Amino acid sequence: SHAMGRWPEDFTPHRKLVKTLKHRGSVVDEDLPIDWATGECLAVGSLLLEGAIVRFSGQDVRRGTFSHRHAVLRDVNTNATYCSLNHIRELGRPGTDQDVGTIDDQGRPRQAKYCIYDSPLSEYAVLGFEYGFSLASPNMLVIWEAQFGDFANGAQVMIDQFIASAEAKWHRWSGLTMLLPHGYEGQGPEHSSARVERFLKLCGQRNIQVCNPTTPAQYFHMLRRQVKTPYRKPLVVMTPKSLLRLPAASSRAAEFSSGSFQCIIDDPKFAEGSRDDVKRVLLCSGKVYYDLEKRREETGRKDTAIVRVEQLYPFHAERYAEIRAAYPKDAEYIWVQEEPKNMGPYGHMVLTHLDLYGTHLPYIGRPISSTPATGSPSLHTRQLEAFLTEAIGAKEPAKAEVA
Repeated sequence: SHAMGRWPEDFTPHRKLVKTLKHRGSVVDEDLPIDWATGECLAVGSLLLEGAIVRFSGQDVRRGTFSHRHAVLRDVNTNATYCSLNHIRELGRPGTDQDVGTIDDQGRPRQAKYCIYDSPLSEYAVLGFEYGFSLASPNMLVIWEAQFGDFANGAQVMIDQFIASAEAKWHRWSGLTMLLPHGYEGQGPEHSSARVERFLKLCGQRNIQVCNPTTPAQYFHMLRRQVKTPYRKPLVVMTPKSLLRLPAASSRAAEFSSGSFQCIIDDPKFAEGSRDDVKRVLLCSGKVYYDLEKRREETGRKDTAIVRVEQLYPFHAERYAEIRAAYPKDAEYIWVQEEPKNMGPYGHMVLTHLDLYGTHLPYIGRPISSTPATGSPSLHTRQLEAFLTEAIGAKEPAKAEVA
């Protein structure tokens, strides 16, 4: 983590970034809350130290679309670049006696290289190139990130023809990772939905992984898992926008140094104590968890549990059965999502639930729509309030101050 907060003495980063970068360099030592971008840096840096090359491309990935990543800095005076994760230790030189893993002058193994590139707004071409790279270099972590998840539709042919089906058609295994920013914050229909429903419709025979992690630690373990597993499967990730800076969506250092990726996260409110009073279990995925949790705190409801499905496919049926067994048998299970009813994970989850238990999974969320989002902040807020009220309950009106 120290490398994230340092740069050469003759290098001058933008003054507004200095505080952010220094903070990143101290989060582990001081056990401070770790945000999403820092969690990603820790995942990439740990893989580099273990000898895995990380290749990352997409529109504005070096800075990060939401000005969060800052993987490559620019000197404000000279325009020179500096990538801190390539200076954790001495870089290995493949094919020489100073290769990755060999010992440097300080007695430490040399690290692998972080290859991160801004790419054109040509999703079809760039995603196709990165897919080919993942086939040729299966031991690398190869990542493509869309500027907004919606933009992946420009590469739909690559997704349908190759990424989702090449294993079944041609026995070609790929570990390509796609990061698709997704979440409803009241923006327009081209900046809200990564169309998770389209990816879930392509799922079958355990061909791809579709994940929607909600904490930096989950994201960290998921990225590392992509390299450490003995097999290769494409990974489709719904990554956040507003959660990048949400204090509730942070993790502590201990969550990174231990544990593993959790496909389903039980409600931490009921980790200790009785669950006998739980009457309703809300199943959800992604950012909406934090909306539901906030409303539950505001209403003081103690009879409602919130369970997060972090990996939508392959669905971890055994873990789900364990969680269900811990709640009363007569508890009501409902799927809640922020996407319209005909979009998002609901169509996939209702069939999954039917296959597992032979019962229908009720729905709470936005109504059926022909467009991913309204584009109207006021209507967006009304819809959010309506489904949170249906799922948890209405907020108590603010009390007027007594004169």
